Amino acid sequence: MMTAAADTVALVALAGELASLLERETALVRALKIAEIAPLQAEKTRLTQLFQKAMKQSPPTVASKPWLAIGKRLAQAAIDNERALRVGRAATERLIATVVTAVKRSRRPLASYAPRHGLPREPALAGISFDRRL
Repeated sequence: MMTAAADTVALVALAGELASLLERETALVRALKIAEIAPLQAEKTRLTQLFQKAMKQSPPTVASKPWLAIGKRLAQAAIDNERALRVGRAATERLIATVVTAVKRSRRPLASYAPRHGLPREPALAGISFDRRL
């Protein structure tokens, strides 16, 4: 069994790994390198679960300088990460909505039989027959 000090050292190291990963993911989101984010998700989940488990099993009993420093760093990394992901998601949703609206407008049927303005008219073809029996 580990001592409280050893548990705190291990928890600080784990929190540092998680903070670094969140900072890296945030930088990738801000740089719009979206394809590089997906591979980080499994590790992010693993580290988060390990951190939560460690906090439940043996939370730090003493507020040491290293623990306070990494706690602040992890909290800021989580806030920045959440904000970047939220902004990215909102921007993506707006872009998709704009594309959908543009596609719907381009497929809208004509409201009348008048030709569309600005578009070249296609020649109208009609079948004509004459009754010459008279």
